[in-house]
Amino acid sequence: MALKLSWRHHALADTGLVTLYWFPEEIHGAEGPVPDLLGSSRLSRTRVHADATPQEVASWNAATLACLSELTPAIAEFERVEARLRRWRRRLVSRRWAAAAYGKAAEVLRDRLEPAVAAYRPVREAVERRIAEQEAQRIEAGRRAYREQERRREEARARFEAWERRQAAADRPLPGGSTPRELAARGETPPAWPAELRETVGDLDAWWQRVRASVRNERAREEAVRKVAEAITETAAALEAAGQPGISAAKDRPSEVRHGWWVHFTWSGLPDATRLRTPPDMPTGHLYAGQWRADAYHPDRILLMRRPSGAYGLAVVSTESIANGMATRYTWWEWEIERFAQALVPDRLAYHTTHTSEVAVRLRLTDHADPAVFVPYAEAVARRATAAFRALAAAQTGPA
Repeated sequence: MALKLSWRHHALADTGLVTLYWFPEEIHGAEGPVPDLLGSSRLSRTRVHADATPQEVASWNAATLACLSELTPAIAEFERVEARLRRWRRRLVSRRWAAAAYGKAAEVLRDRLEPAVAAYRPVREAVERRIAEQEAQRIEAGRRAYREQERRREEARARFEAWERRQAAADRPLPGGSTPRELAARGETPPAWPAELRETVGDLDAWWQRVRASVRNERAREEAVRKVAEAITETAAALEAAGQPGISAAKDRPSEVRHGWWVHFTWSGLPDATRLRTPPDMPTGHLYAGQWRADAYHPDRILLMRRPSGAYGLAVVSTESIANGMATRYTWWEWEIERFAQALVPDRLAYHTTHTSEVAVRLRLTDHADPAVFVPYAEAVARRATAAFRALAAAQTGPA
């Protein structure tokens, strides 16, 4: 690392910049007095990359000091003359004499500056060549690294696309019209698989095992959704038959009033769902940094509401943006019974990149989750939800 010193004296406006290079490494990283020797406010200092051998650093620093040994006394002498002439230049009678003396001092400064700068020029040019060479090397190294990164990304993308084709094969009709997924749902295994499918999926046994596991997951999810929807419908019917005991006007934070009953949930102690959030065999090398999310919806409470029409639904307090996103307001977010039951047990897995709002990949979670994890998880969610709704019915209507 080098320190680039660019200096221009105010008395020599037509003279170009004087540029010197100083290598602080020679004095263990400290800049030392060198940047201050020029003594002018028109001094800029910039750190630049310039690797050099110890011998080169010593030689170049010596040349900088030699140049400064000429410039520093010349600048000091000029500034002493300038200080003496300052008060004479304000007087009308001596102004012409002071201006002439000032010009003479500036010429002396120029005469001493130009030979010193000329003597230093070969060193400056050598340092700047080194800087340019190393900058070109860094740029080329960066380009090579980028090309290699893109090559690897394309290879990873090709692996991902092959993986996608293996997944899609489960829903591609076989001779006879049924898809592999439909066969797995019926508990059937074909006596022979088409050669094209064998070529697509590779390890046929592992692929077929995964398809059957997907069917198990989907059945478990459907059963969980059915149980929750039935519990909500039965609770609503019981409350309606009992004359809607305990119904209240829920105003909460939104200004609109909803009429119904608050249902409170306890989700602590659910089976660990961490393993549900990452497809175990999906190639991810083409993706930017991010994380998988399974969008399970587990509210602390929800309002079982009776609409003016007499139909039952669900609602939670939510927020929405207004004034082009400059403010928010509270509102009711309403759910149909079936849709709410489906949201409790997630069926989609999404990969969100870290620094953007982009969703890079969306997958069906039941295709990738381990049944040993997903099935107990779905059953536990259904038990918690149905217990909460049935507890509400029991509290309001009393024992059957």
